[in-house]
Amino acid sequence: MAQKLTGGGWLGLPPTGHKIKMRSLDFWRREHGRIRKNRVLVDPLDVHRQLGVDMFDRMRSFNGARVPGLVPPLKGTA
Repeated sequence: MAQKLTGGGWLGLPPTGHKIKMRSLDFWRREHGRIRKNRVLVDPLDVHRQLGVDMFDRMRSFNGARVPGLVPPLKGTA
């Protein structure tokens, strides 16, 4: 799909007016010759990349606030 990010934006992103391409997969389920379910998966990481937002860099910066070290095992799992 090709579109412009306008109006109210998309997934919390502001309407920039940039043209973007959205990679997607469609999954269809048919019963008795009729479409009963349609699921569309979109690649939001690629959309963010096209808009100049590095989501992996953002995740690293959010994780930078954490105290580094080992995560203790859950009780009863060790």
